[in-house]
Amino acid sequence: MCAAGLALLLVIAFAAALKGVLAITWIGLCGYEWLAFWRGYAVGGNLRIAAGGSVDRQCSDGTWQPARLCPGSLVMPRFAWLRVAPAGARPYAELVIAAGHETEDWRRLQVIWRHIGAA
Repeated sequence: MCAAGLALLLVIAFAAALKGVLAITWIGLCGYEWLAFWRGYAVGGNLRIAAGGSVDRQCSDGTWQPARLCPGSLVMPRFAWLRVAPAGARPYAELVIAAGHETEDWRRLQVIWRHIGAA
């Protein structure tokens, strides 16, 4: 995504100085997003999704922390890209693959997402 944004800046007809400022700003924003993802992965653990759509995230010390599913999450038949926002922290993305999960749990996630995903 970051590389695509930089490539787009190359084809836009702006002055070189403005392109430079925009490129530095874009790299800074992308770095900020990657830092949020890295922090989420570093302190994250298992996810627990309730039937009502509420999410809990297991911390590294074994306790469960409330979180929420964010817009931009995607649930497909074999994998899910879930955007999770822990309480008081920036959202991060979690890739979940169906191969390592029981069929019943995966189907439950798909049903839950059909009901709350559009909201």
